[in-house]
Amino acid sequence: MTINKSYLAGALVFVCASILTSSTVFSHHGVTGQFNLDQNVTVTGTVNRVRFVNPHGYVYFKAINEAGEEEQWRCELRSGSLLKRRGWTEEMFALGTKITVNGSPDRRDSKTCYAHTITFADGKIVNRRDSLNEAGQVVSGERELKREDGTPNLEGNWTEPPRGRGRGRGARPPRYVMSQIAREEGVNYTEADNPRFMCEPTNIILDYNFDQMVNKFEQSETKIVITYGFMDVVRTIHLDGEFPETIEPSVRGYSVGKWEGDTLVVRTKGFGPGFLRAPGGRPGPAIRHGEQMEITERFYLNEAGNELKREYTVVDPVYLAQPHTHQNTSVLTSDPFLEYDCDDLTVDKYAE
Repeated sequence: MTINKSYLAGALVFVCASILTSSTVFSHHGVTGQFNLDQNVTVTGTVNRVRFVNPHGYVYFKAINEAGEEEQWRCELRSGSLLKRRGWTEEMFALGTKITVNGSPDRRDSKTCYAHTITFADGKIVNRRDSLNEAGQVVSGERELKREDGTPNLEGNWTEPPRGRGRGRGARPPRYVMSQIAREEGVNYTEADNPRFMCEPTNIILDYNFDQMVNKFEQSETKIVITYGFMDVVRTIHLDGEFPETIEPSVRGYSVGKWEGDTLVVRTKGFGPGFLRAPGGRPGPAIRHGEQMEITERFYLNEAGNELKREYTVVDPVYLAQPHTHQNTSVLTSDPFLEYDCDDLTVDKYAE
């Protein structure tokens, strides 16, 4: 009996210690229980306070809700000590600074969030884990490569690299191999059919790196939102499920992604009829695509985390005689993301 009692007492001590340890971990790392990382919230407001304290800093701001009422918000940052070591300053959040916070909501307080990214009025995006230099710009080589959930950190602004960098052999995409139907329909194309001249996107492949615009990536556990710098295309890559039974056809389609190791594999379908290639000032036939088109993309970072490779394959059983495969590289940039705000003046009615 003495032995059994001793054993029982020891077991109780172990269990209690485990509970206390678990409780301590959860209370310090609020993200594990305080915040719902399966949901996303985006709030815009004006800073009225900031606290770089430990264990977590907070930025406080006033926001206007849908009813036109002012609300007091606060969003959690990393520890004050870590923020300072990584170049963050309280001056970044001076009184009256306009910010947009993308994060995860608190489970109990509807006006509190866990900040993933902060976008400033000039378009600069700062990720929760970014390092900043003395000028307040993101230092691309020093950002954290992994998120808290263990997935690669794709968050940030990305653009096509300068000429000569990452643009070696094979940079120009190969020609599409068209079907007979595609060749027949391409003959009837005129520049008036070009979506760009109507301030509309063409497709998620061409527009991704068109004209060296800056693309914005926002990332959570359940989705990745890519906002293209060209034509303001907004894509949501859903990480928490399969394709819905019904998809409303669109230029963007419906994207479902999953992590295979450190590679994000994205499948997209549900497109409306459109163009894979729509010549503007260059001669050549247009290449259409249909509703059966499907696209597979593979995104992955280099070791430094400052280059993002995208490999893609386009399949269209009606308009392509064979799958079209290519790749491109984007580089992390501190340049701000700017809305495209298209106003095409190819035909300028005010000049007449």
